[in-house]
Amino acid sequence: MKPSQRMHGLVQHINAVAQQLGLDMLTVKKEYIFRTWVTISAPLTYAVFGVYWGFLEARRHWLEGIKSSIMLGGLVSGSAKLLTILLRHTPIRDLLHFFIKICEDYEQRGVDFIHALNFGIDRVYKIQRIIFVGYSITFLIMLLMPLVLLFYKGIRITVMPYEIPGLSIDSNIGYGLTYLQHTIPEVVGGIGFYLGDMLVLLALNQIQTFADIFQLKATALNDALERKEQSRYVCNVGEYKDFNIQALLMDLINWHQLFVDYCELVEKIYDNLIAAQVFAASVSIVICLCVNLNEFDLISAIFFLVSAYSMSVYCIVGTQIEFAYDQVYQTVSCLSWHELSCEQRKLYMMMLQRAQNMKIIVLLGITPLSLGTALQASELDFCFGNLLAKNNI
Repeated sequence: MKPSQRMHGLVQHINAVAQQLGLDMLTVKKEYIFRTWVTISAPLTYAVFGVYWGFLEARRHWLEGIKSSIMLGGLVSGSAKLLTILLRHTPIRDLLHFFIKICEDYEQRGVDFIHALNFGIDRVYKIQRIIFVGYSITFLIMLLMPLVLLFYKGIRITVMPYEIPGLSIDSNIGYGLTYLQHTIPEVVGGIGFYLGDMLVLLALNQIQTFADIFQLKATALNDALERKEQSRYVCNVGEYKDFNIQALLMDLINWHQLFVDYCELVEKIYDNLIAAQVFAASVSIVICLCVNLNEFDLISAIFFLVSAYSMSVYCIVGTQIEFAYDQVYQTVSCLSWHELSCEQRKLYMMMLQRAQNMKIIVLLGITPLSLGTALQASELDFCFGNLLAKNNI
């Protein structure tokens, strides 16, 4: 299957998931249908009931208030994903079409480019499987565990860490209505988390693919420069061979410009979403640790796993992007620039300067999106959660 067909299938899959929430990503004009309003209402209802219940529980005991806030990070990250999709629908749609166009153009340039495109798509599919399996298992457990405990042990726990005012979970009707109400934001949240992560990680992974294409273009230019160097030993005096160096150099420079512009565009579109995802996951880890270090809580333990691997996936991809930036810089540095003409060297120096000053993805202008950030955040989370637990808030 051609890379363009595989990318088209991936985009269609993402759009099919978005349509389940009433968010068609490929339409020219946004349409707000019934499912769209249900999706919008999910975080709103959780915010109203969750904050109100958390306030009531906090008046009883601080620990109960914290336990009621274990999914607050999910509310923040989910709301950020929803707002990004709604407010930046057009640039996201253009990005999806751009991915397909790049595949259509470069799959015609030879086997090496096809291999680079397929390798990038394979990388996205691997991440997609990890995210899909992770979210499916954890959210199904969160939905089914209350029913299992109810039928086998008679224990009544809620899906979400709040109760609806006026409905007692001690009665069958109250518990049933509460469970149904909790199911809506739970299902919408699970699908929305998956959709948002796929949009962001697809865009971020293309940075690595574009770096691989840049490597192929640089190799072609380097080969031409080496042939030019070798030709001096066999050509007659005054004889000159161009080896199409000017065209190859301009093609490389244009692609590097596209690479830089693309990186800046992705950061502009998804910067708030990525920052909200990582920091909200970090806060959720602190809260879940604090709760479980005092006493085991099943829902918070499951949500701890969701937050931990979600933050890890983003930071690992961020580290891979830093490696892609280094790859581009090393590729530019290793070009046989001494074989370029004076005018060509000026162009080369401009490209080298831009490669040296690539902007990495920074979370709220504070810390880079990398695995090191995830490790530091995890260490702080554990220390803070342990401190709160020892002091027995």
